[in-house]
Amino acid sequence: MLAYMDFKKNITDGDFDAAKEMLKDADIDTTPFTALANSSMFLSLLFRYPDDNVYDLLKDNWSSFSDFISEYTEDFPHLYDQTEMQSDFIKLFKQDFKGSKVVPYISYYTEENKTLYGESTFKIREWMASEGFVLDAETSDLEDNIFIVLEFLSAIFGRLAQPENIEKWYATLQILYKLTGTYGAVMTDEFAKLVQQRKEMPFYAAAAALLENFMNDVDGILEEVLAVTE
Repeated sequence: MLAYMDFKKNITDGDFDAAKEMLKDADIDTTPFTALANSSMFLSLLFRYPDDNVYDLLKDNWSSFSDFISEYTEDFPHLYDQTEMQSDFIKLFKQDFKGSKVVPYISYYTEENKTLYGESTFKIREWMASEGFVLDAETSDLEDNIFIVLEFLSAIFGRLAQPENIEKWYATLQILYKLTGTYGAVMTDEFAKLVQQRKEMPFYAAAAALLENFMNDVDGILEEVLAVTE
């Protein structure tokens, strides 16, 4: 049985040889990484402004993620009217009406003065560059916006599902551990907790619960996947 925490530390520290030795007898099924990639992308869509493209993607794929939704949340509201959803999104993440806005940038929660464009922006930008992850040319948001981080997380899982280059596979896994280890708690214990308090917006409160519960389960899923040996 794999000593997962020791394996994870080897990866995080960059000791890939030691990590490979621990996995030398493993018969890893990479299929779960595809499911993780899809789930992360679905979460990314939930926290994007629901323009026509985003809303249609959610609508067309909603039933495909019913099991994922039910696994991590209870009584998730149905996808509702697009115009109402857009209004709620703006009220929740854009307008600071009486200081009620929830800021969707990691740097807001990690910087001393709650400023944007902080250390997290540059770290995540660096990790994205190392993975060849490029933002859409039309994207004006900073790299540490929650929906962008989730899209990047999806790309990481997608790469882990295709381990053709084993050296790159370990480097990508290291980026995953750095991302979740450094900012995972910010996403769950800071951002998601604040959104869940907004009971007047049950859809987004449920989306935040989905985000928190999924992110808190990622490490357990990875341990289960990587611990399979012949």
